Amino acid sequence: MKSPLYVPIVKGKVNDVVAVGKLSRRVRERVKPLVEAMPINPKNPAIDEHVHKLCQYIRKHAPLGDLFVDFYGLMPDAQVPDGTNATLFGYQLLKGLGRYVTPVYGLERNDDLWEPLRTVVAGFGQGFAFRLRRDDLADDLIDETWTTISERSAQLGLVENDIDIILDFGSLSGLDLAEVKEVVISFLFGNPRARNYRSIVVASSSALRTVSDVGVDDMAEVVREELHLWSDLWNDLPDEVRPVYGDYGIVHPDFSDIGPNKYMNAKIRYTAGDKLLYFRGHGLLHPAKDYGQYRGLARKVRADPRYRTQTFSFGDEYLNACANGLGSPGSPSTWVKADMNHHITYVAQQIDRLIAAFGMKSSSTSLSSLLAEV
Repeated sequence: MKSPLYVPIVKGKVNDVVAVGKLSRRVRERVKPLVEAMPINPKNPAIDEHVHKLCQYIRKHAPLGDLFVDFYGLMPDAQVPDGTNATLFGYQLLKGLGRYVTPVYGLERNDDLWEPLRTVVAGFGQGFAFRLRRDDLADDLIDETWTTISERSAQLGLVENDIDIILDFGSLSGLDLAEVKEVVISFLFGNPRARNYRSIVVASSSALRTVSDVGVDDMAEVVREELHLWSDLWNDLPDEVRPVYGDYGIVHPDFSDIGPNKYMNAKIRYTAGDKLLYFRGHGLLHPAKDYGQYRGLARKVRADPRYRTQTFSFGDEYLNACANGLGSPGSPSTWVKADMNHHITYVAQQIDRLIAAFGMKSSSTSLSSLLAEV
């Protein structure tokens, strides 16, 4: 199994998973999404139903292509009614459904799961991914973290080139990009064998948690700092340690679907160059119900010179139809499907182009200009 070009982290909700399933074959071959389970909704605490629903989403809507799956949203000790750990239950269910994925797990979760995970990993035959958080990468923990990775790998019966390491920084809001870069470099230089791993993924996000800072019925642009971070690392690290780009698409890493929120606003998010474009409407349910406003927002996106035409992706086709008044104007969840599908399509092609450009760029071509190209 080769290293992916791009790893989008996708929430385990139906429309988010559908966004992956709607990718073209050409794009799907270049990406390896990481689907992560959402936390249990306290209004429906049946863990087995929650896990079963996610596995069925994956089977039905993303049945083909390489996939990481992380049951991160579950409590490490959570159990289904028969006493099976919920994470193990999830992987067993996916295998039973015939969906072979790469399991993902973190170092600071449930230590009792590593032995049974060996059976899970062997059954899938797709290797394994360690998902590390920023706390795992602190200077005083680097040696310990690498030692633990080595010990757990042996426990799983895997060698380095069967393993992906995902460095997940979550939201970059409030973080210094130069410091994050140094954290990554220090960690990778802490193990001279880092080059032997199947992939090193650096994932983070600049997506807004809410659109409260965007004017009502207005548009704003947010720089995708994660793209700049990846670009700097790609160009500064040795050739044999090339990081894979990862992000959370157009969704904030800490998104929660616990609601509903009667004060929610309509919004469309569109990716272009090194920006996330936020087209904000107004209240969907308050002071009056107004889902029709999505048509006007779609027309605003389409009128932007950075719109890529309806043939670019499923998401762009959906947006164009809405702008033309065809079908339903949609809802927040269906617009996540469209926005995420466009984003993954765009980024997969962008990363492909940038890697080629990095190899040929002249001294007169700045990295910032390459990243900003639409």
